[in-house]
Amino acid sequence: MKVKEIGKYFVLAVISMAVLYVWYPAVGVTDLGNWNHGLRNVLAGVIFVFAAQLVTGRSLFHPSWRPGLVIFYLWLGAFSYIQAKSGGNWGIRVEALNNDVLTLMPVLVLTFLMEYVGSLCWKIRPFLRVFNFLLIGYLSLSTFVYMTYYKIFGAGFTSTDMISVLLTNSKEAMEFLQSHLGFGSLAVVLVLFAVYMVFIGWLIVKGSRIDENGGVTSPALVRKLIIAVLTIAALVTIAHWIPRIFPAWPYHVAHKYLVGAKAAMAKHDENLKKFRFVGGTPEKLPGAVIVVIGESANRNHMKAFNLAYPAETTPWLSKEKDNENFYLLKNTYSCYPLTEKALSMALTNLNQYNEGDRNEMITMTDVANHIGYDTYFISNQSPAPGNMSLALISGASQKSMTTTHPGGDDMKVMDYLKKLPKGGASFIVIHLEGSHDRYRDRVPPYFEGINVEGQPEKVNDYDSSIKYTDEVLKNIYQYAKDNMNLQAMVYFGDHGEDMVRFHGDGNFTWDMIRSPAFVYLSKGYAANHPVVAGGLRKNADAVFTNDLVFDMVCGILGAENNVYNAAYDVTSAKYGLTWDKAVSKYGNIRIKEDPAQSNDD
Repeated sequence: MKVKEIGKYFVLAVISMAVLYVWYPAVGVTDLGNWNHGLRNVLAGVIFVFAAQLVTGRSLFHPSWRPGLVIFYLWLGAFSYIQAKSGGNWGIRVEALNNDVLTLMPVLVLTFLMEYVGSLCWKIRPFLRVFNFLLIGYLSLSTFVYMTYYKIFGAGFTSTDMISVLLTNSKEAMEFLQSHLGFGSLAVVLVLFAVYMVFIGWLIVKGSRIDENGGVTSPALVRKLIIAVLTIAALVTIAHWIPRIFPAWPYHVAHKYLVGAKAAMAKHDENLKKFRFVGGTPEKLPGAVIVVIGESANRNHMKAFNLAYPAETTPWLSKEKDNENFYLLKNTYSCYPLTEKALSMALTNLNQYNEGDRNEMITMTDVANHIGYDTYFISNQSPAPGNMSLALISGASQKSMTTTHPGGDDMKVMDYLKKLPKGGASFIVIHLEGSHDRYRDRVPPYFEGINVEGQPEKVNDYDSSIKYTDEVLKNIYQYAKDNMNLQAMVYFGDHGEDMVRFHGDGNFTWDMIRSPAFVYLSKGYAANHPVVAGGLRKNADAVFTNDLVFDMVCGILGAENNVYNAAYDVTSAKYGLTWDKAVSKYGNIRIKEDPAQSNDD
């Protein structure tokens, strides 16, 4: 082999890797001089590609390289761009792409070697072509999914997002696709992917046709051994690194989290043995206590919380907010912009401030059971076994009910509420579908929704779902008040909603955590428990995060216990959360930085 040809192979190998070092800084990837995650990887890529060219005598210009080159640059280009843009003004360090680079380099070399080996052994060539097609197809599909997710949410797909996927049923998935893409856009994406895969298939076939006329001379034994070593090295490297990239790695992390949640649930009975009240078991209230969990509610879209909002989205609550028995917590925030992570704290003794262990969870229903209430759980959301807090609440309730065809009309919960005993002391948790996307599916056709001229249809649909939730809350309240001697009613949202980015763990906006909360106390309750009523009145304007709902409910029940803390109880005079201390996203977001607030507390 001529020195000139060897030099060409080396130059092409260098150029193939150097392209990344031109692209990366252009999109915001930094620290390219890092040896462990930058220069070393590029050098390994140069050696890998150079060696493959050298032992086969096929330069990067040969058609058999092209399928691998397509996925190599598509993957690294798309993932680096999206992750850098998701990182905001600071971009990302090159080490964030380490796993991707170490996977795609051997993929590039392996797909080429598979084609070359196929040219030497025609009998196995069809199987090797299929192997290449499936490997590139898997990586390509992952790329298309990742890019589509970014198009919708403006952020990369994370392990937390995967938790939501694993807890989503097929009905919710279809609603999601309809809402965010529509059948038309979804069809376009699928057609584009199909055309792309036809193109990949064509490249794979074309890469071998060049050999069909004259055949390929079998290389010497030494070269065969080197090719075998390179092939094995590529396979081993891919097997090691591909579980560490999308979607395998987010799935692994999410699955591990849910397995841990299941294990924590298994310890629940042991935790109950340690539970005890402080000062003896409290007396039951002479009627019903109801906790309503909202879904995707943004208090900025609720007229009762935001008087400047152009639409009357809360006609009932707007009327009742001046009622002395209603307490609107005007500065409520969600502890996390995802249902599972928010409720795992809101419904249990865990919160962002007490460093509690989920293996030691106690739910508010457990507290009610220990007092002696009849406990019930009513849900209009499809069961999600991996959602540990809801599973614990449901399991702890003496009777758990899910509406028929959950996810539709929230008013269906009334059918189940009306079946409960009217007398006695009861503790009832109701989980609404609320404003879960797709918004228009949450509102029945007969209901008069919101139609603000000039406002996007999506926003009108969302506001209509907020208004309908207000109607559902009105019905729950009125029925329980008239028939069940309603003592207290708590409503809180699991998280907020952004009209562009919706909610999730990616491109954070403040609307994702601006959630609502209010408390109703009957006149009789307020008269008999003036400290609780006074605490709520005093703290109505204080900052509140919904991971403290457990402590608030304990306060309403008069149930001081060994996992309760008055400093986290908004009904207590000892409530101690300030703007300076309040956080969200498990401590990663400081509430006082919300631009809508100007607090120096």
